[in-house]
Amino acid sequence: DYRNIRRLRDDHPDLIMILLEQNYRSTQTILDAAQAVIRQNADRTEKALFTQRGAGLKITVHEAYDQDAEARFVIDTIAELAAQDGVSPGGCAVMYRTNAQSRALEDAFIRAGLPYRLVGATRFYARREIKDVIAFLRLIHNPADSVSMARVINVPLRGIGQKTIETLESAVRRSGIPIYEALKAPPADLGSRAVRALASFRESLENWIAMREVLNVAQLIDRVLQDSGYADYLRDGTEEGEDRWANVLELRNVAADYADMPLADFLAEVALVSDVDNLDEDADAPTLLTLHSAKGLEFPVVFLTGLEEGLLPHSRSFDDPDQMAEERRLMYVGLTRAKDRLY
Repeated sequence: DYRNIRRLRDDHPDLIMILLEQNYRSTQTILDAAQAVIRQNADRTEKALFTQRGAGLKITVHEAYDQDAEARFVIDTIAELAAQDGVSPGGCAVMYRTNAQSRALEDAFIRAGLPYRLVGATRFYARREIKDVIAFLRLIHNPADSVSMARVINVPLRGIGQKTIETLESAVRRSGIPIYEALKAPPADLGSRAVRALASFRESLENWIAMREVLNVAQLIDRVLQDSGYADYLRDGTEEGEDRWANVLELRNVAADYADMPLADFLAEVALVSDVDNLDEDADAPTLLTLHSAKGLEFPVVFLTGLEEGLLPHSRSFDDPDQMAEERRLMYVGLTRAKDRLY
């Protein structure tokens, strides 16, 4: 807690303060920019950071049309730096405020066939909540998909316990019919509560299947989130819950971009970008990470992405001066990770 510094001074008025103002990492241009940001914070000790590295290159500011255009700019710039200036791709870092923002960047790298490293997070399409929503969609596309059925039949919890699922699977193995068909005529040895829960789930699934012909994928996601209670299940009042919800909203954004695409084609598209088994983790690859994960690290080249109201600074900080000060500290961290080039 940065306020401990202030309390220390209050408790010890005769304290001698020695400012460590020489920076050995960044150029003076980068330090000046970082100081211009952090200077807006009240209750801080003013420092005049200096370096013997010289002014260095100017900071590049690029305005992109949207996050996908921004991701393409990042990839094109890294390729250009590698080809023309001999910059190692592994010396480049791409930073953002929230984990959900990695999606557009990951997609761009995968489509370009380029490796990347993701620090402090799971790859977007491997995140639990993304796999859940895609499992719902796969089930709507193909109700006989037993893997997707097993994933979401009791998510959120709807009274279909492990024992019920095992009984159902056993009946399916004996009869050789798909699990979806078994939902229509549940095994006789199931209790009435389990039978009611299975009937309710089957009814929801049948409704969604009927809607897939009239709704686009984004609208279908909205219905599933609402009817299943998945939105309330994720948004449990914790910060982690909000982060997971942001990931789901990002998947919905992707679906909205493919509004005219049939569900089957959308799922094929998602399968393409989520299949990253062939990415070389040990390659000389750029690092993708949140600003929170960036503390203590340094890179020759840094891209700070998503600098817009609501992302950085985050919407949760708008009415809270302390939170806004924390957003500036995060921005300061991002700026001062760069040694030579800053975008």
